Amino acid sequence: MSGAGIPDPGALAAALEEARRATRRMVAGISEDEARRQRHRAFSPLSWHAGHVAWQEEVWVLRRAFGHAPIDPCLDGIFDSFSSHKPSRHERLPPLSAIRVYADRVRERTLAILEGSGEAREPSLVEGGWCFRFLANHERQHAETMAVIRLLDGLTIEGLPPAGRSPSSGGGMVDVPAGPFVLGVDDDPDGWDNERRAHQVELSAYRIGRAPVTNGEWLAFLDAGGYADDRLWSPEGIAWRREARAEAPLHWSRGAEGWMRRTLAGPRPVEPTHPVAHLSWFEAQAFARWAGARLPSEAEWERAASWDDAAGQKRRWPWGDDPAPATQANLGLQACDTLPCGGPASPSGGFDFAGNVWEWTADLFRPYPGFTPGHYQGYSEPWFGEAHRVLRGGCHLTHPALARTSFRNWFEPGMRAFPTGLRLAADRP
Repeated sequence: MSGAGIPDPGALAAALEEARRATRRMVAGISEDEARRQRHRAFSPLSWHAGHVAWQEEVWVLRRAFGHAPIDPCLDGIFDSFSSHKPSRHERLPPLSAIRVYADRVRERTLAILEGSGEAREPSLVEGGWCFRFLANHERQHAETMAVIRLLDGLTIEGLPPAGRSPSSGGGMVDVPAGPFVLGVDDDPDGWDNERRAHQVELSAYRIGRAPVTNGEWLAFLDAGGYADDRLWSPEGIAWRREARAEAPLHWSRGAEGWMRRTLAGPRPVEPTHPVAHLSWFEAQAFARWAGARLPSEAEWERAASWDDAAGQKRRWPWGDDPAPATQANLGLQACDTLPCGGPASPSGGFDFAGNVWEWTADLFRPYPGFTPGHYQGYSEPWFGEAHRVLRGGCHLTHPALARTSFRNWFEPGMRAFPTGLRLAADRP
């Protein structure tokens, strides 16, 4: 314990610094205009994210946990995501250089606390290192969003060698037997409130894709006229498709040499062995109907990704309870793009249940039985309901702590700016 009563302060400081390096990387090499630009109504400017993560750190550690006075109260109206109006955030932003100075000032004080400076005013916030873990994972999520913004703006990321790994052997589906399964987790130190409470569900036997749907399979859907076949689309999906003028996944374009994709590494061909990315839930649903299958439920996805029947227990990641070697799982922006489907296998024999692309499920984002909001009550509870669908598994931009088998992400069904794909499922006779 540190002088401030915080367990393992060195590891917590390292996690915070790792997360901050990712944030700095997302604003490296850009102009002030690029940092402040807000071209997309669903996304704030890059510099807002850089300021917001520092502001959250000041609020949770310095102010709430340790009782410090605000560094600059004027920043509350800019970086508080619940009080600042997203479409106008770019108008009030300080220069990126000033945001960097502010972030460094906050971090200096946080590290001093971790070194044993001061006693907590709200001990519950530092118990088990909670607020520091929360802030590291919160910043990791924003770094992923910042990478998506760079992709939307056509800003590449240089100097990252591709991660090497063995491709999977074959596609098709794997069989998952019927039986009870524990959905969710209660005791993961990185777990969020929406992952609790862990509870048993009874599943019928089903089949699930050995790997996510690939670009090659999506090309067959395109060639079959899938985007024009209204029989495959729900009424809401047809309305979305027409409004979005969707004729292919986001960032795909057809030229003289065939289909190309925009990536963080620049333009690349549509490689058939890569998982298809940047799909809406409506597109995923239409493809599943075309393929004579369906999207998996959350429980089906998590069981196939995590449950080890031989051991009678869940795995934190598909391959086990320790992070995978960097050369295997495509996580954490090791590569600037998707990779061929492959990597460590889950207990069910499937691949890429962590990394490469987020995978849409059939389910709406709802609380589990016994849900209780965590300290950060605005994280999950405001978003439960009919407006969001659940995704699982993380993508190539996702930090491993956010690609655990119990982690739940949620987007509106028309969202496809993130690397989102799908894995098919089917009932088993």
